[in-house]
Amino acid sequence: MKLTDDFENENNIKSGVSLGGMIAGIMAFMIILVAVVLIANKPKGPGRSPLADNQDQRPEVVSVSVNDEADSEYPIGESTLVSDDLDFWNMYKVDVELDKSLDHTAERYAENLKEMEEEEKEEDLSQNGTKTEVIYPDGTSQWVMINAYIAKNNYDYTGLVYEEPYMRYYADGKKASRQGVKIDDNCGTVNFVQVEEDGIDYCIIRIGKRGYATGAISLDENYLTYMKEAKEAGLGIGVSFYSQAVNEAEAIEEANLVVQALQQAEIKPEYPVIFDMELVNNDSSRTEKLTKNQLTAITKAFCNTISQNGYTPAVYGNKYWLLRKLDLTQLSGYNIWLSKEGDVPDYPYEFAMWEYKQDAKIDGIAGNVSLSISFIDYEMR
Repeated sequence: MKLTDDFENENNIKSGVSLGGMIAGIMAFMIILVAVVLIANKPKGPGRSPLADNQDQRPEVVSVSVNDEADSEYPIGESTLVSDDLDFWNMYKVDVELDKSLDHTAERYAENLKEMEEEEKEEDLSQNGTKTEVIYPDGTSQWVMINAYIAKNNYDYTGLVYEEPYMRYYADGKKASRQGVKIDDNCGTVNFVQVEEDGIDYCIIRIGKRGYATGAISLDENYLTYMKEAKEAGLGIGVSFYSQAVNEAEAIEEANLVVQALQQAEIKPEYPVIFDMELVNNDSSRTEKLTKNQLTAITKAFCNTISQNGYTPAVYGNKYWLLRKLDLTQLSGYNIWLSKEGDVPDYPYEFAMWEYKQDAKIDGIAGNVSLSISFIDYEMR
């Protein structure tokens, strides 16, 4: 059935009004909603939000503020805090400091370990017994290689016993040393009977000397008296000569003088005839510029001459003199009389006698004397 035109127009007008009203209503609602949201987010006062009035409708929020002052200074919506200012970014600060402390501790430990290793090297520079320390006259020291081709001594120093003023050496529970004293014109009158009763077994008597400045050669005034009286007291005898020879010819001259003096005394010493050349302290000497080769040749010339005349030669010296001023590879056939004050000698090579004290006092001698022990009983040879 067809509707009339009036009816169709009326319906169209009603439909149009109804649709436009709906659109207008929707737009009005959206405007109101936006206005409510804006009003809700607008702060009403310092540190206060309208949302705070509805706390019972919001989930509980845990504060992460740095402190209370920060909360009041920077209200919600206006805070200028950044992430670096918040506590949770620094919550491991103590651990970081601890890590730094541990790092420093590790560094200190490494440094201490290095220092300990360096100290150990300083304390033991012998390189497992391949080096020995030499003290120079000026007090400095040097570690020098021990020559594998020179015979080493095999003394057991646990057998050394010091009984004031004497040092004695024991091996297998028995005394294996002889006690000696060095004597020259400076000793004056000597009571050798008292010397022997005080425990001395032998005397090394200086028989002569050469001047370190003039080069003049001479015999000691008392050598002959000393030799005879020491022999009568039952003491073993050895002799020494203080040399300042600057060449082999002078060394031979000195040795011949000693041989003549012994022949005159008609006493053959049981102990060695000792070549004594030393460093002159606090003064210049005629031998100070001699080289090691020259000093070695001079020593050999003296000892060879003594040996050729039927006596036992020996070389006197401290560790510095023996190791730095002489070539011991050329002197291997001669006994060594080591001069080294102290409780234990640290000389690596063979030596027959050891002067361990230079300012001792014993009965029978007014002044100070040098004491030594002999590891060889020359009188039993």
